[in-house]
Amino acid sequence: MRARCPAHPDADLKPAVVTAEDRFWGLDGTFTYGACPTCGTWVLDPRPAPADMGPYYARYYPEHELTQRAEAMRDKPIAQALGLEWLRALDVVKRLTKLRARPTAEQRLLDAGCGAGAFLRAMREQTGVKVQGVDFDPKCRDFAGATYQVPVDAGELAQQAYPAGHFHLVTSWHCLEHVYDPQAELTELARVLAPGGRLLVETPTAGWLGRLFRGRWLYLQAPTHLYHFTPATLQALVERAGLAVEAVRRPWLPSELAGSLLMALGLKGFAPRLLGRGGGWRERLWRAGLWLLLPLDVLCTLLLKALGDGGVVQIIARKPASEG
Repeated sequence: MRARCPAHPDADLKPAVVTAEDRFWGLDGTFTYGACPTCGTWVLDPRPAPADMGPYYARYYPEHELTQRAEAMRDKPIAQALGLEWLRALDVVKRLTKLRARPTAEQRLLDAGCGAGAFLRAMREQTGVKVQGVDFDPKCRDFAGATYQVPVDAGELAQQAYPAGHFHLVTSWHCLEHVYDPQAELTELARVLAPGGRLLVETPTAGWLGRLFRGRWLYLQAPTHLYHFTPATLQALVERAGLAVEAVRRPWLPSELAGSLLMALGLKGFAPRLLGRGGGWRERLWRAGLWLLLPLDVLCTLLLKALGDGGVVQIIARKPASEG
């Protein structure tokens, strides 16, 4: 299936990453990315049909990870159990408070592509906001309800037919790069957002490290990542959906350099080999390498952030208030 830049569909793509493998999960296959000559966005081209993507998503949320999450919720304080998602929620609340838009118990939050639902639970704990998630994987719906006690719908966003203007806050964390039609997705997110409400969307972007490591960049994650938008392109897509962009950020997110260096050294299967349990001496050696590289990684991440670069872009946008 051929692909185009969603912002410039008439532009012929130029080579960006000639040879890319699935180094994140370690499955077979060779892929290529083209770059839009107008804006620089990377586009997986050609890309598998949606029906052929199942094997590449099958390793998301393995049983041992879900078991760890459930045990943490049972045995640990809530902030510790939710981990990074608790910190993400803290950051969201802080930034919305500065915009005088802190969520309240009378408001509704939708998290599109919510995964296991930890962010939803964190936001409800911190603000009392009414939460709703949607994810294509029924496993996420079942786990979120049983472990985090948050409601999640299974399926694509457009299939849910949420009422227009229903949610006061809509979030999308590392989901848009997986969507075949990101402009349609953003338009639907804007439709269900209430007038005056906020959208927060975050995706990987090929910054300096992405351009350096190319096919061995940690966040490339072919073929599940169909697009790597430039910040300007993501902003343009959000604005085309009818929203006013209030902030464009490059969040502080360590691991990009360390993971990319390990992939450059030959690691294939970053997630199952480094984030899973067990394994042989090779897995222990790779994990040791990751920990040894993390101090350098943190320094590099902070430097890139100071320079306005990094492998992640986040946008905060507001839906104009209705007239009258």
